Amino acid sequence: MGISASQVSSDRLNQPTYALALHRVPVRFLQIATEFATIASMLSPSQPIQPGAEDKLAALRRLDKSRAWNSLDDQLYCTSCKSIISGRHIEVVGGTNGLRALHLKCSTPGCLSTPADWIVPVKPETIREIDFLFRDNGA
Repeated sequence: MGISASQVSSDRLNQPTYALALHRVPVRFLQIATEFATIASMLSPSQPIQPGAEDKLAALRRLDKSRAWNSLDDQLYCTSCKSIISGRHIEVVGGTNGLRALHLKCSTPGCLSTPADWIVPVKPETIREIDFLFRDNGA
C-alpha cells in the first residue's frame, strides 16, 4: 500500500505551511535589505576618515603615487573647484565598512575631485619666465 505521486502533490498543495513559508522568504529578505540600507546610510562611505598625521601622510603616499608627498603641508591646485588644497585638507574616504576601497577627495564642499584633478600650483613669476623662454625660442 503505497502513496501515489499525485496524492503527495495534492497533499502538499493543501497544506498552508508551505504557502506561508514561501511567502515569508521575500518578506524576511526585504527586512534584512531594509536594515542593511539603514545601517549603510549611517556608516556612509563618503564620510572622511580622521587618521593621525603619520597615517594620513602614509595614505597620501599610497593612494596618490603621482606625487612625492614630503609632508602634509605640500600644496596642490584643484582644477575642479579652483582651490589650493594641502595634504592636511585632502580627505581620506571609504574603507571603514569594508565595502569600499580607500580613496582621496578634495575637501571643498561639493567638489568631487580626486588626485587626477590636482596639479602642483605654479607661481605667477614662474609662468612669466616660462612664457619668456618659449617666446625667445620661437623667434
